[in-house]
Amino acid sequence: MASLSKAGTALAALREDLAGDVFAPGDAGYDEARTVFNAMIDRRPAVIAQCAHEDDVVRAVRFGRELDLNIAVRGGGHSVAGMALNDNGLVVDLRRMHGVTVHPGAEAVRVEGGATMSHLDRATQPYGLATTGGRASTTGVGGFVLGGGSGWLDRWCGLAVDNLLGVELVTADGERTHASADENPDLFWALHGGGGNFGVATALTLKLHELPEFAIALLLYRPEAGREVVRTFRDVIESGPVEAGGGVLYLTAPPEDFVPPHLVGSLVCVALLTYAGSEEDLRKVAEPLLALPHEAEIVGGMPYADVQCMIDDPPGMRNYWSAEYLTGAPDDFVDVFCALAQNMPVPTGTQHVLFPLGGAVADG
Repeated sequence: MASLSKAGTALAALREDLAGDVFAPGDAGYDEARTVFNAMIDRRPAVIAQCAHEDDVVRAVRFGRELDLNIAVRGGGHSVAGMALNDNGLVVDLRRMHGVTVHPGAEAVRVEGGATMSHLDRATQPYGLATTGGRASTTGVGGFVLGGGSGWLDRWCGLAVDNLLGVELVTADGERTHASADENPDLFWALHGGGGNFGVATALTLKLHELPEFAIALLLYRPEAGREVVRTFRDVIESGPVEAGGGVLYLTAPPEDFVPPHLVGSLVCVALLTYAGSEEDLRKVAEPLLALPHEAEIVGGMPYADVQCMIDDPPGMRNYWSAEYLTGAPDDFVDVFCALAQNMPVPTGTQHVLFPLGGAVADG
């Protein structure tokens, strides 16, 4: 650990050199700068460097090395486990670096390290192009992709990281480098699931896919129908095309226009079937779910970017998530899954969700 005088001198130099802003405990704006999506996370970094460009990232990483500080990287700040922050270390905050450049002819997009899914999806949508993104528009692209990345399109075009073409990186020694299948291939391999452990990703290049149409079927059922709904959803996915995705879940019915007033605040089972294609094709796939008695439905074409923000949760809630990855969903599992839903606290924001994988995910 550096001496106080050395630390003070280095911090003053960082404030002077950085094009972005630097926050330390006691500074105005420090508490706002250390706030992340999950309100359960309450950590106090020694320094937060809000970088404006790659040169700032290099300078910040070298500052952290000089003072022997642990370094956390913040993109969207959506990590439920709080990986975007640390205690008594340095946070390299990339949120100002959120530019997105679409190359429609090459079906590729360059995304800066602080961009969110909303930045990415809104930029690619005018071209009828998309790639696998998180199921919330406020999720950071960098952390999502480098961690694997499952979303509505993954059965059709693979996990987000399967679509990674290249990464611009600032390494732990403060040097710029680039990794792709042809350049630094071992590093590129390690970045497939390695998160921020191999450097600060200042930009990622991703493969895009033609997506001129997107459609959804959102169906609301009474909870006692859950077993039949979950089994039907499973069968629809297993027998359907890879363009079909979505999820089936239990939750507290929200006060939305499409929810019947008598169900608001009570437990419901919801099936969301997404489709990378037309409403006509979606309806064919969704027919078994539509045939089950249900309380409400929304079926139709929607812009993919709008679906991406459809289930956004507001920041500032105290979130706890857990997950299991399964090789299948046999009837015995469905029974257990649905039985556990009966113990959910209602009304709350708690959700009990089953997301299908397979398709291109299994091929990757």
